[in-house]
Amino acid sequence: MTKILKQTTSGGISFLELLLDETLCSGSILIEKELAIAAGGINPYLNAKQKYDLLLRIAANGNLIFLPEEKDPALSYLTLEDDVSDENGWQTDCYLVGKYSAELQQNNLFDIVLQSLLDEADREGRKEQTLPFLEQMISHNDSYWKIAEGDCPILIYKGDDICHNVLNVFAEQFGAALADAGRNIIYFDCGKEDLGRLTSYMYQHFQAIIGIQSYLFSVKMKDEIHYLHEYLYGPKYNFIFDHPIWMKQHLMHHYPDFYVLTHDENYVAFVQKYFKKEAILFPPAGLIPPHHQTVSNCFQTMYDVTFIGTYGDYLQEVFLIHQLDRSKRFLANRFLLKMRRHPELTSETALLAVLQDKGMVLSDEAFVSLFYELRRVIYCIMHYYRYHILETLLKSGITLDVFGETWQCCPLCHYPNLICHPNVTVEESLSIWQHSKISLNIMSWHKGGFTERMANIMLCGSVLATDATTYLQRDYTKEDMIVFSLDAPETLSEQIQTLLQNEPLRQSIAANGKAKTLKLHTWKKRAEEFLKLQQQITATEATSPATAQPAQ
Repeated sequence: MTKILKQTTSGGISFLELLLDETLCSGSILIEKELAIAAGGINPYLNAKQKYDLLLRIAANGNLIFLPEEKDPALSYLTLEDDVSDENGWQTDCYLVGKYSAELQQNNLFDIVLQSLLDEADREGRKEQTLPFLEQMISHNDSYWKIAEGDCPILIYKGDDICHNVLNVFAEQFGAALADAGRNIIYFDCGKEDLGRLTSYMYQHFQAIIGIQSYLFSVKMKDEIHYLHEYLYGPKYNFIFDHPIWMKQHLMHHYPDFYVLTHDENYVAFVQKYFKKEAILFPPAGLIPPHHQTVSNCFQTMYDVTFIGTYGDYLQEVFLIHQLDRSKRFLANRFLLKMRRHPELTSETALLAVLQDKGMVLSDEAFVSLFYELRRVIYCIMHYYRYHILETLLKSGITLDVFGETWQCCPLCHYPNLICHPNVTVEESLSIWQHSKISLNIMSWHKGGFTERMANIMLCGSVLATDATTYLQRDYTKEDMIVFSLDAPETLSEQIQTLLQNEPLRQSIAANGKAKTLKLHTWKKRAEEFLKLQQQITATEATSPATAQPAQ
């Protein structure tokens, strides 16, 4: 019979009673989700007795009682079952003895429990395995913490409001999805909190420390030698949504357990090659607009084609490039020309081709330094193609609604079919895409990427029209979206006009894109993938030589 767990202030099962007799919590048990999260949630790094471990952590904060099943409809519950097999249960027993060794010693029970574990190991013929593992757990070495971090909080950094606050939206959506998956989330808002308060986390362990294009991982201690995050324990992840060259100054640190999460497979290779860091392809997800969402009167119209993005004057970028010294200016011009002629190339491939044309061979370090100096060329070529694609659409007679103050001074404003609107928030963007037949995405030269704008457009039920990336070949086809080449904007115009004249086909493509994106690119899906990734990394590290940490 399923029972519901409750905490009580009188009577019930005490922490020590449960620690000494795990059969007290046998059987199927329902537990309030919030209660589980407050205790750290299920520890996925334990191979057995996850239920027992969680209930012990809850019991440490108050005695337990088990009542006949009677759910509160206003609450969410987790169902916890006994293990089918007890094959790895001894490892959890050793871990728990290490975790609660102080409590056992205070009650003069440590030696008794220890001897019981060793006697059991002797009977089962695994004493040689058990002894070293038990020593690791009792000493709280790295092997112990690789398990213990599984019920520690996840620390997420937020506070950067660039790009209309989209990075904070990422942090909040990802955090909410991880919390919904049972993780305990802590936010540090560097936009509102004193950075000095970060030092209060020193020598603490976390299941993960996550930054959203954050500079905090490069913050140094007062000695200007050590980094603060050498003393915050747990795997560290920094989402990067621009080309990594823009983050050069924040990728020069050298400490273990740091990973770059990026939305572009080319950026994975770049980080690994030039910054010698672990990088993982992990694109952002989209937002699912609520069915009951009330749309502002401003967005009641069904738009033909919309574009939510900034206008950038590529001629201004050319002017800035011309401020470089003569030798760099020459290379920058060649770099720009190479990407204009070959828009399918990544920026690093284009620059390497320019150097090869000139017979120049640079070390990796020198190449990164040069690339960093010439990085504005990426913005220049991006804005160049953005301008000419939109101009081609306007010349073909397509009505284009654009959003953002930057468009008010755009030379394209003389086209009567360019309709300029003010800036919009992330939430307002969803309303616009919900009421758009087709929505345009032009990549910031992410040749192997997938962005939140692409996901949002499709989740809102609009047809996505985007320039090609190799990432799209994994899951999407022409039945799901419009994919065009930057050097063939006329083809894009034809595809858009075809769909605007064929509503059943447009609706079919929109529905296909939405269905696939609901399956692949929601924050719930990303949370599941991240927790699985965490387990894989922990399992790999558990079989590798331990990495030394500063003294705790």
